[in-house]
Amino acid sequence: MSQTRSAQDSPLENPMVRHGVGIGGAALLVFIAVFFLEGMLMYIVLGIAVLDAIVTPKILEMAVEGDES
Repeated sequence: MSQTRSAQDSPLENPMVRHGVGIGGAALLVFIAVFFLEGMLMYIVLGIAVLDAIVTPKILEMAVEGDES
């Protein structure tokens, strides 16, 4: 009995999961920046958090599309 794995088996197929991963990572960075950092370093980490929220879902989408072929 052979089991084939389709892209639908991946939780990353769901856009809500992909965006949740990006926003979750960004939220963690924002928490660390606000409560533990100060000055220019805080603003750098906040900028990285914005990039994380935007770029991570796109990268995960590309990974799912690459897995389909």
